[in-house]
Amino acid sequence: MLSPDDYEIFRFGGSSLIDEDKGINSMLKYFTSYFTEEQLKENMERYNLQTMFDIVKRYFAKEYGYNGTEIELSNIYQKSINSYIYNDSVNPTFIHIDELFESTLMGFLLAIFKWSKDFENPKTYRGCFNYVLFLMNDVCIFGEMQGGDASRALMNILNGDIQILRLAENCYWTIVVFSLAHEIAHAYLASAGKKYAGKHPEKEEYDADMIAYHIVLKIIMEEKTSDSIFEEYTYLAPMMYMDFFDLYYYTDRVLYKTVFRDPQHPMPIKRKNRLFAVVDKDDYEFDTAEGNNLYNCFLDVYDEFKTQLLIKMQMGKLDKVLWTEKRELMRREFENEQKRSDDI
Repeated sequence: MLSPDDYEIFRFGGSSLIDEDKGINSMLKYFTSYFTEEQLKENMERYNLQTMFDIVKRYFAKEYGYNGTEIELSNIYQKSINSYIYNDSVNPTFIHIDELFESTLMGFLLAIFKWSKDFENPKTYRGCFNYVLFLMNDVCIFGEMQGGDASRALMNILNGDIQILRLAENCYWTIVVFSLAHEIAHAYLASAGKKYAGKHPEKEEYDADMIAYHIVLKIIMEEKTSDSIFEEYTYLAPMMYMDFFDLYYYTDRVLYKTVFRDPQHPMPIKRKNRLFAVVDKDDYEFDTAEGNNLYNCFLDVYDEFKTQLLIKMQMGKLDKVLWTEKRELMRREFENEQKRSDDI
C-alpha cells in the first residue's frame, strides 16, 4: 500500500536548482568511506556535460566528418525532461539539456537499481516505488525540480550502497552521450541535406537514434580504460532511456488519462526496437553478458512499477498524490498553443 505520508517527503522537498556544493556535501555524508572532497571535485572536472559534449562532437568528426563546431550547449532549467536542438539559418544552433533532465535521470537510475537489488526488502521496495512515482508524477509531468528533502530521502534509501551509485553513474553518462549525440545528429542530417516530410515524419527521429547509438557504441569500445566510466555493461543504457520515457507516458495515462501523441516522435518502444537492430550488427564487438543481466534486472522493476501503479490507481490508493485540476489546465494550455501554431 502506498503511504501518502511517505510520498510527502518527496513532494514537498523544495524547488532549488542543482547546487554542486550541496551535492558534494551530500556525497561526503552518505559515501564518506569511498570519497574525499578532492576526489569528488576531480571527478566533476573530468566528467560533466560539457566534457561529454566535446567527446560526442569529436566522434562525429571522426565517424561522419561532421565537426559541429557552431553548435552550443544550453543547460538552464526550463522545467522539462526533454532535450532538443534549436537549429535555423539565422541564430546560433544550440542543444538544450535541462537541469531537470540531469537530476531526474540520475535519481531514476539510482532508485531502479536499488529496488532491483533489494527487491525483497519491504522498506526499500516501498521507498523506491514512492520515489519513482514522485519522479514520474511531480517531476516529469509537472516539471517540478527535486529539492533537498527528496534528495536526502533517496540517499537514505541507498544507505551508502556504492555499487548502485557506480552502476547508476556509468549508465547515466552513457545516456547523456546518447542524448547529446541524438541532437547533434539532427544538425548533421540537416547539413547533409536530408529532407523529412510527407507520410513518415518520424523517420528523422529513427535516423538520429541510429546515428547516436553508433556514436555511443564506438565510444564504449574505444574509450574504455581501467578508470573510465564507459563500461561495456552500459551498452543497453539507451534502451533504459527509452523505457524511462515509456514509464513517464504510462504514468500520465494511468493517473490522468493522457494519451501521448506526436507524429514526429515515435513511441519509445518502437525507438527501442530500432536500437536493438543497431547493436546486433557485427560492427560492435564486446562482452554483453553483464549488460544483458543488468538490463533484465532493470526490466523486472520496470514491469513491477507498471503493475503496482495500475493496481494502486484502481484501488484509489493514489488519490492523495494526484494533481488532476493542474493536469487538466496544462492540457488545455497545450491544446490552445497547438491551435495557435496551426493557425499561423
